[in-house]
Parts: sequence; C-alpha cells; structure tokens
Amino acid sequence: MSTAPNGIELLDSEALGKVGNLELLSTNVVDGVLSGLHRSTLKGGCFEFAEHRAYSAGDEIRLIDWRVYAKSDRYYIKQFEEETNLQAVMVVDASGSMQYGHSTVSKLDYARMACACLSRLMLRQRDAVGIALIDQKMRQYIPPRAHAHHLQAILDALRRNEAGGMTSLASNLQEVARRIKRRGLIVIFSDCFGELEPLKKAIHHLRLRGHEVLIFHVLAPEERTFPFDRFSQFECFEEDGLRIDLDPPSVRKAYLERMRVYLEDLQESCARLACDYVPLSTEDNLGDTLAYYLNRRAARIKK
Repeated sequence: MSTAPNGIELLDSEALGKVGNLELLSTNVVDGVLSGLHRSTLKGGCFEFAEHRAYSAGDEIRLIDWRVYAKSDRYYIKQFEEETNLQAVMVVDASGSMQYGHSTVSKLDYARMACACLSRLMLRQRDAVGIALIDQKMRQYIPPRAHAHHLQAILDALRRNEAGGMTSLASNLQEVARRIKRRGLIVIFSDCFGELEPLKKAIHHLRLRGHEVLIFHVLAPEERTFPFDRFSQFECFEEDGLRIDLDPPSVRKAYLERMRVYLEDLQESCARLACDYVPLSTEDNLGDTLAYYLNRRAARIKK
C-alpha cells in the first residue's frame, strides 16, 4: 500500500509512467568511479555481505565461509549485495510551512510523491537510497540501501510523517552529512523558507565533502503570485497562535518584490555552488515536471 493517511497516492501511476524509462545519474565522480557506470554487472566491484546459504554443487569454492565450516562442519556460501557506486539520501522537509495547500495538494504531499517516484526510479537502477524526514530536528533517518524491498521502508516513513514544527533545514543537512559514509547524492524537497545564509553554508559544506546536491524547491502557486484580494487573517503553521490580519492589495507589491529577490538569491546561490535547482509548483503535473528535468539532466551529463 502506497497511500498516505489523507488518501494521497504516493506512487502516482501517471508520474511513474512518464519517468519510468528515464535515469537519475550522478554528474560527479563518486568514490573514484566515473558517474554513469554505477549499474555495472561486472564481477570484482565493491560488495556488502547479505547472508549465508547452504553450499550446492557448482558453487564457487572461494565463496565458502571457512569459519562457519569450522564451527558447524557444514559448507555455507557467503551471499553478497553489490554496493552501488551511487548512494542517495532524500531529505524531505516536513515542517509546518509544508502543510500549506490552498487550491492544490499540500506542499508536503507533493514533495512526498516526488520523493517516492524518484526513490523508486533509483532503486530500479540498483542505486542505494535512504531518507531523512526533518523539521527543526531530524525526525527519522533511514540509511541508504539498494534492495528493491527497501522502497517499502521509504514509503512507510513518508506515510507516517505529517507536517508540523519549526524549520531548520541547514542544521539538518549538517546532520545528514555526518551520517553519510561515502560521497553521494543529496536530494532536498523543501520550500526553503528561512534564512538563506545558513542554507548556503550547509550546501557549501556538502559540496566540499564531495556530495552532489539537488534542491527540488516546492512552492504553492499562491506563494508565488499572492492572488488574495479580500481582507483576511493569515496564520503561521510553524508558530502556534501567530496570526495577522492583512489587507492583501496593500502588501502585494512589497510581498512579490521580496519573493522575487528571495528566489533570485536562492537560484543564483545554487548555480554558484554547482547545486541543481529545480522549481516545483504544486499546481503542475508532477510527471511532466520530473520528466523534463531528468531529460535535461541526462542531456547535460552526456555532453
């Protein structure tokens, strides 16, 4: 089952149909292996022990675990999971501001669907995927794994976490960096509301550690256009009891100007830090948006 408690289908069939034959590759050199080679089926790569099984005629003798034989007087074979060259951590902002959804699904629901779709795509590539659900602190962290059934653990985490709490994206990215053992791909789904300077420093820190960073910037259409025209009360989803009465036409010009400066600053900073910036609007078709980005990214990598 991949449905969230509010009825949202996390693995959107239409979106999956549009991105199912595409790839999400790393543009960087990852742990000494050129990007684009991480799905190699050749023997001799890096391997992670999975389990033992009884020896059968025809198995390679070199795979026998002699320590187990010494204890049990029986032959057992070591089985391994291939360690992919690329590992990714999906960072999903589940803070209170992600609860907003006026004319569309909430930002968190849109982010959850995008995260689920890309996680499934990467696991089908035999890449390792993990997830971090965050607000002011890290709520839940699941380390990257390449098993196909690992998708269920990711979907379960996405289903269980609802929007709430303050935002602290920068400090959580620092925590993600401490938990990742190898260089890889950090994919962020967030509205990025908050001070930009700490976020820039956190991204710079990740880049210095050799990680590639992608930001899927999730906003509702009302946050970009501020179409409200009647005197209204606006409520903060991150601070209980914080409300303000406003006449929208009187503040629209100033709001739109501040939003423009904020978006330009974020995009320019991402470009300067070699971090992919992908705007997502909750009113847009998710499959079309992801397919467009993945096709452009693939074309850029192959140049």
